[in-house]
Amino acid sequence: MGEKAKKIGEKLEGFGERLYDRFGWNELTRDQEIKCTKSSHKKKQGTRTHGVDLYHKYYDPYRAKNVGVITECKNYAWNSIIPSKLQEWFDQLLGTIECAQISENLIEYNQQCDTNNTGILLVHANDGKYNETKFREYLSKLNYKSKRNTINIFVAGNREIERWDSMFEYIEKEFKNDDFKFYYPSIMGSQLTKKDYVTIDQLFSTFIFGENIKVEEFNQGGRRGTCEITQSIVFSFDKISENAFCYLCNMFKELQLERADEYIFCFYPETKEDSEFIDENFLKYANTQFDGKKVYAIKLDNRTLSPVDTK
Repeated sequence: MGEKAKKIGEKLEGFGERLYDRFGWNELTRDQEIKCTKSSHKKKQGTRTHGVDLYHKYYDPYRAKNVGVITECKNYAWNSIIPSKLQEWFDQLLGTIECAQISENLIEYNQQCDTNNTGILLVHANDGKYNETKFREYLSKLNYKSKRNTINIFVAGNREIERWDSMFEYIEKEFKNDDFKFYYPSIMGSQLTKKDYVTIDQLFSTFIFGENIKVEEFNQGGRRGTCEITQSIVFSFDKISENAFCYLCNMFKELQLERADEYIFCFYPETKEDSEFIDENFLKYANTQFDGKKVYAIKLDNRTLSPVDTK
């Protein structure tokens, strides 16, 4: 008998079906059942299938490959998210990816990917009782069983989901009439690239880069017209500190993001003290590093804080 999983729409309820639309990836298929071909995969008695919640692809400019990503979504109350369940879900996703790589039902999609050994385990606590410290503790105890062919699993909890949601809300609000791209700096010989989508490596990084082109009207001495303003944008999810500001500005220079007309640094404060520290220190420091440039310090919305705390 087939293993009938909940539809992906139900699983995503509570943190938005638009999550993956915002990533900009190409959806290949969803809610698809495939045969389990490995006897080593632990399955419920009588079931011989895996459920593919979501299967996407995108082009990775650094690897010069089309990357296939399979996502397993779990949406539960916090008290149901326990170490044994996380391990079960993790193993489940590993098994799904193993069988998906050779599945007859997915041949047309696999052929569109240069590599299909990547997955996301998306775990959402939907009752407002999520405990970040406990969740990271649970993740540290996950056991990854070695595979002949390496499989890369990224795990996202409420913290990642809320950060991504906050970042995309800002992008959609501030740059909706402009030309915003995710920015991939030249690293170790790669070409500088700008794309409409974010890669999985950037999503799980401390820093995400962007570039925006906005058109402004001007009136100088009766001469009217429009001009293009280039903005370099960094979304920083690093801990807030003086050392972090120093590292961020040095990295900004090293990656040659200074060529823009304006610099926008977006932070994600975790506490009221973080918010106050940004207000009191970042622009003072940044203005000593980028003399004569327009520098903005933006605090992204953190739903775990009061709006008063992040003003």
